[in-house]
Amino acid sequence: MSTVLKQLIDLLTLETIDDHYFRGQSVDLGLRQVFGGQVIAQALAAGIKVAPQDRILHSCHAYFLRSGDAQHPILYDVEVLREGRSFTALRIKAIQHNEPICHVTASFQTLENGFDHQSRMPQVDAPQLLINELDAVRAAAAYLPATVKDKLTAERPFDVRSKYLNNPFRGREFPAEQYAWFKANGTVPVDLKINQCLLAYFSDFHCLLTALHPHKKGFLEKGMKVATIDHAIWFHRPFDLNHWLLHAVESNNAFAARGLARGQIFAQDGRLIATTQQEGLIRFTAE
Repeated sequence: MSTVLKQLIDLLTLETIDDHYFRGQSVDLGLRQVFGGQVIAQALAAGIKVAPQDRILHSCHAYFLRSGDAQHPILYDVEVLREGRSFTALRIKAIQHNEPICHVTASFQTLENGFDHQSRMPQVDAPQLLINELDAVRAAAAYLPATVKDKLTAERPFDVRSKYLNNPFRGREFPAEQYAWFKANGTVPVDLKINQCLLAYFSDFHCLLTALHPHKKGFLEKGMKVATIDHAIWFHRPFDLNHWLLHAVESNNAFAARGLARGQIFAQDGRLIATTQQEGLIRFTAE
């Protein structure tokens, strides 16, 4: 396991304060606030600790209420909303400085047999033929602001190969879509719960950036404010982040300073692993 992957798994391993109350640390990725994927993944890690261990996480819906502070830990308060014969519903409240910054509702289900159909996987070039995101950023390191250069060029817990790579400080126009292959940078334990938390963390990276593609804007440009409002994930089938997965993202709408993006995550063999949906603020204020 690489050092950065271990650090991420450690970040998602929460301190237990009591049966329904947990603490997670924060990491500054060089963004303007705590990374939303971290909050979702830690909230799910808290929920997994409370839900019956024979029930599998199958969906989550997160609403972001305030910007998080990357310099301080986050408390997670888990409430059991319903305990049924097959399903468990939880609400996880993320708290910083005595205020909620995010509410996550998560549902867990006992594994059952049932009908089976899915969307067809899109035809996309193999990972090796797409852009290695980290290599591309490092090649442009001389042009990055000194304040974020070290964080943006540091080793990452995921190996990511994308069809489009935009300059966050000077955006170009691309189609309102993204195809990103990703897998763990190192070996992930064969544990579905860990894999689900890691996937939740990763799922926040490309959604709103895809909504900016038609508008020639990078998310770190002067005058841009980008922030996730809500994010949802539906987990369909088991998966293993030691192998390539494809996040196929489409932004089907932008209006009223909000952008919407929906995605499907596939395994290389074509199985649909998860579905994502996110809306966020994409506000530009001209000087």
